[in-house]
Amino acid sequence: MPATSSTFRTQVLVVGSGAAGLTAAIAAARNGAETLLIESAGFLGGISATLPWLGFHDRDYRLIVKGLPWEFCRRLQELDAASRHELDPKCASAISIDSHWWKILLMQLMREAGVRLLLHTQVVDTIREGDRIAAVIVENKSGRQLIEAGVTIDCSGDGDVAARGHVAWAKGRTGDGLVQAPTLVFKLAGVNRAAFVAGCKNPEINYREWIAPYPELRAKMMRRLDRMEVIICGGYAKLIEEARAAGEFDVPQTRIVGVKLHQPDQFLVVMTRVLGLDPTNTASVTDAYMRVYEQIPVLVQFFKKWVPGFEESHLGEIAPMLGVRESRRIMGDTVLTAEDLIAGRVFDDAVSMGAYHIDIHRPAGTWVDSHNVRAYTIPLRTLIAREVDGLLMAGKCLSASHEAVASTRVIPICMGQGQAVGTVAALAVKRGVGVRDVPIGELQDTLAAQGAEFGRTVGAPDERAIDEVGQLPFNEPPTTGDKDTVSAAEGAWVPARTKP
Repeated sequence: MPATSSTFRTQVLVVGSGAAGLTAAIAAARNGAETLLIESAGFLGGISATLPWLGFHDRDYRLIVKGLPWEFCRRLQELDAASRHELDPKCASAISIDSHWWKILLMQLMREAGVRLLLHTQVVDTIREGDRIAAVIVENKSGRQLIEAGVTIDCSGDGDVAARGHVAWAKGRTGDGLVQAPTLVFKLAGVNRAAFVAGCKNPEINYREWIAPYPELRAKMMRRLDRMEVIICGGYAKLIEEARAAGEFDVPQTRIVGVKLHQPDQFLVVMTRVLGLDPTNTASVTDAYMRVYEQIPVLVQFFKKWVPGFEESHLGEIAPMLGVRESRRIMGDTVLTAEDLIAGRVFDDAVSMGAYHIDIHRPAGTWVDSHNVRAYTIPLRTLIAREVDGLLMAGKCLSASHEAVASTRVIPICMGQGQAVGTVAALAVKRGVGVRDVPIGELQDTLAAQGAEFGRTVGAPDERAIDEVGQLPFNEPPTTGDKDTVSAAEGAWVPARTKP
């Protein structure tokens, strides 16, 4: 074992403070476990502090993610730091947050729960004793430390604890191993909201491809646009084609993807894009950062010249980290599949829920590959690492297929997973048993008492919302963009890298 300068002992250790890790830590501490959260950055929240939160509801507009995520929304709204929930026929719902107030609130929440924090701290190794994950080794400005834990929860997003502990994992899609395209998001400020909304109403621009083929659905959206606080965009293909033909657009993307935020003059751009990323290889990640930063000036100028409402816009803020949609997926006691999601499967050991559409940002193309789903449950078995004790996981490294992760990866669904693993970890350490030995009924009752949803209280479809907002057909026609001309260009790809 490498020499360490000090040793910590905690009942529950959470690695990573993204959407899953932050709820795991709070849930574990609120349920009475001594909890330590380590984070490599200098702030909490990860990607949840850079994006709107999509996917609290299902296509019947029922609230299916509750518990801690719903509490966070209310706390932000009380601070006037978040919009109301805006229902949407494709993404079900969205809430726009003030990212900086969220980071402030998170520090308060951790202090209230009694979570200990170690920031600017990186996991460098995992200590495995036989079939048990017993500890991790971390490094920071204070040197190298050993952290022993009764239960470790890997919410690193990359499955770092599992990989270093020789736990089975998978990455990318079957066949070529490519992961979903990553994005570095940024905000534009100075947007003229009235002109932007007028552009959305222009059918020639086609700001939202999902609804354009359905006149009744589009009419309902047009009636709501003026009063909507959050407007999701996925279209404008014609404008991009014209800009590309004029030699003013060389980003490997064919649609505007973004969200009009609740702040009147702000728009979040979700369009930077590279293919071929290996998120577990530092050289590959570095190349990706270099390429997406080169794309931002092109996109800023494109919006100013070509998109209604952005004539006076300017670069407001760049997210502090690349949005990696897919990395290592830790293999658990079972694997969640796309078929489970599409069928809306209910598992006996359900501990959380999801209903966001399968939203694959194509690994070898542009735009997205989308499949609608029914409200589904996430079983505890997908959150327990296979063939080892003492290791749980949540977030985008749960045990799921490449396709299923394209739904379960969104922020509210990750938060729900985090609450589940934090709760079962606390129950296990307090009883002195393994996480598999916690009775599932007791875990579910505890989660239900704390407001979490796993299928018990979903209720009937919201007919009023269905009538007002409308629904897309469950089986929509496929979108185009796999292996297209734009994504085939050399500049769309990060060079293949070997480990340095």
